[in-house]
Amino acid sequence: MSGIRIRRAVPADLDAVLEVGRTTWPATYGPIAGDDYVTMGLAKWWTREETLPLVYSGRTTVAEDGPPEGPGHVVGIASTGLLKGHLVLFRLYVLPDHQGRGIGQRLLEDVLAQAALAGHPDIRLSYLEGNDSAARFYTAAGFTDLHREHNGHGIPDSVWVVRALNQEGS
Repeated sequence: MSGIRIRRAVPADLDAVLEVGRTTWPATYGPIAGDDYVTMGLAKWWTREETLPLVYSGRTTVAEDGPPEGPGHVVGIASTGLLKGHLVLFRLYVLPDHQGRGIGQRLLEDVLAQAALAGHPDIRLSYLEGNDSAARFYTAAGFTDLHREHNGHGIPDSVWVVRALNQEGS
């Protein structure tokens, strides 16, 4: 994993950020919530119009695989934002063929450090019930259950979790 760099996304990364979402969503959510949910999510959240503000605002981080000098290939992303006054990790995805290499952990660590530096007391996120890999990943990272949100229409519930931040960002 020595070729992985974590950095803030820039506007030139927009297409690569979208590609991570478009690649990971079917594999992640198809088995859990079905193809209609995947189609809806891609059309709603993984468009240029929806993603560009996250990139321009500096709230998106990318994991780039490549040589130390020169451009690499974006293999993972993380995006945060505010919801009801709370910092929320809205997106953390790593391309399927790069999973299991610690890239998601590095993205999460960067997000946590930046959130702590910005003075946020905690960070929240949700994942769909049945996404066992997300449940294991976030539990191991110190997140605890906050509440469940009923989605209806045959979509599994959203499991909301929270992690307190300390001064060092961990």
